[in-house]
Amino acid sequence: MERREERDGRRWVCRTCGEKLVCIDIDPVETREFASSLANLACQREVRTDFVGFQEWLDRHGPFDAVVDGANVGLYSQHNFSFFQLNSVVNGLRQMSPSKKLPLVILHSRRVKGGPADTPNNKRLIESWRRAGSLYTTPNGSNDDWYWLYAAVSCGSLLVTNDEMRDHLFELLGTSFFPRWKEKHQVRLTYGKHGKQGPNFHMPPPYSIVIQESERGSWHIPTVSGDDIETPRQWVCATRDANAVSYSSCAKLAHIAS
Repeated sequence: MERREERDGRRWVCRTCGEKLVCIDIDPVETREFASSLANLACQREVRTDFVGFQEWLDRHGPFDAVVDGANVGLYSQHNFSFFQLNSVVNGLRQMSPSKKLPLVILHSRRVKGGPADTPNNKRLIESWRRAGSLYTTPNGSNDDWYWLYAAVSCGSLLVTNDEMRDHLFELLGTSFFPRWKEKHQVRLTYGKHGKQGPNFHMPPPYSIVIQESERGSWHIPTVSGDDIETPRQWVCATRDANAVSYSSCAKLAHIAS
C-alpha cells in the first residue's frame, strides 16, 4: 500500500499502478428530483411568490452554462465589494463557455443600489447584464443562497463560488446527493498577487473522489477530504500480485460506471 499524489495531465492516472481514475456519472433523474426538493424547501423558507417568480424568470432566460454567486465572488479577498473583480470572472467564464453565453450572476438587490454600484462604470455594467438577461437580483429579506444553488442544479451548470456550503441551509438538504453534485459542479477561484493575474478557475476534477477499484484490480482511496484547493489531493494505491484472488466482477462494474 503506497500513498501517491495524483498526476497532472489529461489522463489523471495513478503514478504507482498506471491505472486511470474514473468518473461516476450523476443520474439525471436524481438531479431533477433534487432540484424539485430544493425548490420546495426554498418556497417554505423564502417568500413563495418571490421564489416562484425566480423560477419563471429562469425558465424564460435559461439555461446557463455557469451560475455565479455574485456576493462571494465580488467580496473575495476584498474590503469592499468589487464589480471589477466580479466582471473579470464573468468575462472569463464567457470565454470558456462553448456557447459564449454570459453566466448568470445572482446578487442581492442591496448590492446593485448605492455604494460601488452607483459609479458610472458599474451602473453601465449592471445595466448591460440586465439587458443580456444574465443578472438576477434577489429581493429584500431573501437568502440568495437558495437562488444560486437552485439555478445551478436546475440548469445542470457549473457553480462559481468559494462558499464551502456547510451551514445550516445546506444541512437542510439532508441528502447524500448534494456532496456528489457539489464535487462535479463547483468551480472555485484564486487570484494572483493583488489580483493582477486575473482569476484562476479551479474546475471540478475529471474523476470521482471516492474509493475506486480499477479494471486490473488496484484500489484507490482518497486520503484527503475537504475544500482546500491549494493542497494536492493524496491517494492510497493498494495493488495485488498476480497470484491474488481476482475481483473481475467488481472491475467490470467499475468499468461500466465510468
